[in-house]
Amino acid sequence: MISFAAAFSVAHSTIAILGMTFNVLLIYLALCKSPKAIHSYATLIVNFAVTDFCACLFDFFVQQRIIPAGRTLAYISSGMCEWAGTVTCYTLYSLMLHFLAHTLWSLLLSFSYRYYILFKPSPSRKTLLLILLIIYQPSMIQWVSFLYAQSDPQEIVEILRDRFPEYNTTGLCVYGTKDIGTFAALYTIFHMTVPITPVYICILILRRKIIKKLSFQNVNIAKDTKNLHTQFLISLTYQAALPGFFFFSIVSYALGQLSIVNSPVLEYFTSSGFLLIPFFSPLASFIFVSPYRNFIRKTVFRVAPDDSSATPNQIVTSIHMLG
Repeated sequence: MISFAAAFSVAHSTIAILGMTFNVLLIYLALCKSPKAIHSYATLIVNFAVTDFCACLFDFFVQQRIIPAGRTLAYISSGMCEWAGTVTCYTLYSLMLHFLAHTLWSLLLSFSYRYYILFKPSPSRKTLLLILLIIYQPSMIQWVSFLYAQSDPQEIVEILRDRFPEYNTTGLCVYGTKDIGTFAALYTIFHMTVPITPVYICILILRRKIIKKLSFQNVNIAKDTKNLHTQFLISLTYQAALPGFFFFSIVSYALGQLSIVNSPVLEYFTSSGFLLIPFFSPLASFIFVSPYRNFIRKTVFRVAPDDSSATPNQIVTSIHMLG
């Protein structure tokens, strides 16, 4: 019978490989198949795709089981990084977390961009790259600081044996943080959790303002441009729902951290919820953005491109129906 750990590893490998494939395709579409009207915004799409690709890549090598044990946070990696040792696994895990954190700030920037260009010309790619570099700083600080939170792996093994004697850690790649109360660990925990609520509030406000602007019959935007604009808004709306997987991962982590429920299922699920975000994210662009959708229909499925006959007002109505 296949063990839960083996099933977890197969699922993570499959989802991570598919996620990397989807995001490579999105990078190609953004760079080579974007209409002239969205060349500037394609920079943000590439940012999303590269970030999600890297998150999937590092998850593939790490495949993390997260075990809260009081003030200690232990990890067991079943990915290929275990061949290279605990330091490599911890470094790759830190990279994965910081890319996931950057996704949230990128989502806020994308909504801000779509609102901004309703009133002013699109910023240049250089300007967008500079802004991306600025909003990347908190995530980069998280990665660097979290590297200093790693403790002696043998201490983590002893803590796990004392706290969970039923867990067999023999021969496994075990490492972690002995005391999550240190700045290096707390900064990562806070940066991964605290910004979610205020960022979502900002996203909802921007989304409402964008819909209100697009709903005006006499808004001064070309029909094709408005159509693309609303398609991207629908795509972003669906992408905005994806970090909800953070919530389920955080709940599963909190249940263990607060000693309410300690279960291998929850410990495996915490990282699994994170992985679903970069896996599903590119699908929003494939489904809702007509230039990308038509290319995939024609090239991959050998189906004639659909006739995007929906009017901008119909698309705006569909956005309203999403909530």
